[in-house]
Amino acid sequence: MKKLMMMAMMLVASATAFAGDSDALKAILKAKDYQEAQSLINSSLAQLADNAEKARAYNKLVDLAYDKYKKEDDIKTTNAVMQKNEPVDNDGLLAAAKVALEAAMECDKYDQQPDAKGKVPNKFRQKNQDRLRAARVSLLQAGIDMANNDKQKEAFDQLEVYLSTAKSAFFEGVDGVSKNDPNLGVAAFYGGRAAYNLEQYAKAIEYFKIGVADTAKQIHDLSFDFLLYTMRNSQKTAADSAKFITDMIDLYKEYPDAEQIYSSLSDAYIAKGQNAEVIKLADERMAKYPDSSLPHVYKAFLLMQDKKYSEAVAEFAKVKEDKSPVYLNSIFNSAVCKYNMASEFNEANSDIRTGRLKPADHDKFMNMLKDAQGDFEKAKELDPDQLTVKWKYLLHNVYTLTGQEDKANALDNM
Repeated sequence: MKKLMMMAMMLVASATAFAGDSDALKAILKAKDYQEAQSLINSSLAQLADNAEKARAYNKLVDLAYDKYKKEDDIKTTNAVMQKNEPVDNDGLLAAAKVALEAAMECDKYDQQPDAKGKVPNKFRQKNQDRLRAARVSLLQAGIDMANNDKQKEAFDQLEVYLSTAKSAFFEGVDGVSKNDPNLGVAAFYGGRAAYNLEQYAKAIEYFKIGVADTAKQIHDLSFDFLLYTMRNSQKTAADSAKFITDMIDLYKEYPDAEQIYSSLSDAYIAKGQNAEVIKLADERMAKYPDSSLPHVYKAFLLMQDKKYSEAVAEFAKVKEDKSPVYLNSIFNSAVCKYNMASEFNEANSDIRTGRLKPADHDKFMNMLKDAQGDFEKAKELDPDQLTVKWKYLLHNVYTLTGQEDKANALDNM
């Protein structure tokens, strides 16, 4: 009896050990296309016996999706080389490429889990890495094209897969994908722009930061501008504003020479009424970058707010002369300060009864207005169409007050 029981137990153990594939896996392996395989995996993943079966199931999905991708891509290649015009299912190509890459990452997740003996199977990684690199490039090219044609959702869908695979464990260490990818910054910029347009601000910020790290100057600069724009314009609450300042401080530490960050941080401090921080930051920047104009602009702006016009003019005078908007705004605001100083002088020294100035004071008033006139005319020269600063009204007042009617009339006829 004891022998019979032992034999029965051995038979049960043997049957268990060699039970073969689960019914769920068998059904997946018989799938005729990737849509069927994907549907079966979604509905029966929990029924698969172990990690090994899950890896095989997802690899079958990779096989089927890749077959569809390769079929359409081969037609495209043949058309280009042989100058043919065979129909290509481009939407099907992209959908299959996306599914193949996502399935490969899932396959790898299970394929890298130790088995019962503690060994990592690693059966599928190399083959899938090799055959799917071209699929990533197809998604990149399509994503950029869609972004440029204002198909933001479609662009984001393609580029998100391209970018997620770059940081996945599946492609870890692969040259040209997880490292040394010459297209990563471009993909991140366009992906970030699409994410911003879809109001997915966290993703946009994540991707623009990748673009900022690119060595290509154009991608770096554009990503920087869009990063700051996104961070600034995604603020909805007081908590967001506080976080924005913290983020700007961290970013400024990382890129201390970037004037865009310095300017954004200063603007954020001003918006919160933290003027002391603006002055402190300006002094620190002037000490480190003595040729920088922006610190003088911010100090002058705060002095101008406090109606300390003479001190503001002195700061504006330190802004280096060029054709930049910074200089244009500085020369215009310097003119406004001088105009306000003249107005205050006139009001303080006019006779209460007659409203007139003494001859000496009148001459001083005229000279103050003409000093302002020089700066207004410089602003007019730099911005004749008033696209940036509105100099015309105040310059007209200066001409009228100083008796230069011909110049005032010329302005009227512009």
